[in-house]
Amino acid sequence: MARVSVRLFASVREAAGRSDCDIDASNLGELIESMKLRFDPALARILVGREVDPESVVILVNGMNIGRTPAGSVRLSDGDEVAIFPPVSGG
Repeated sequence: MARVSVRLFASVREAAGRSDCDIDASNLGELIESMKLRFDPALARILVGREVDPESVVILVNGMNIGRTPAGSVRLSDGDEVAIFPPVSGG
């Protein structure tokens, strides 16, 4: 298990009720499951949305967008930083 820093932004932060946390997880799938159980159901709905549409939420691991990569296949190591935020739109 790795100790990972998680940063939450915009509506994801509002749903969690906080801007950051540390979570123990071996891969991103475990981290997401832990967050679904640990925080408000509003955050769980956002994270479940990624399972249906990977572009419904943006997840960066150490600055790299995981895009459509299955969360369970993204391995985590001690000290990794995961950032989660809604998709960015521009105009």
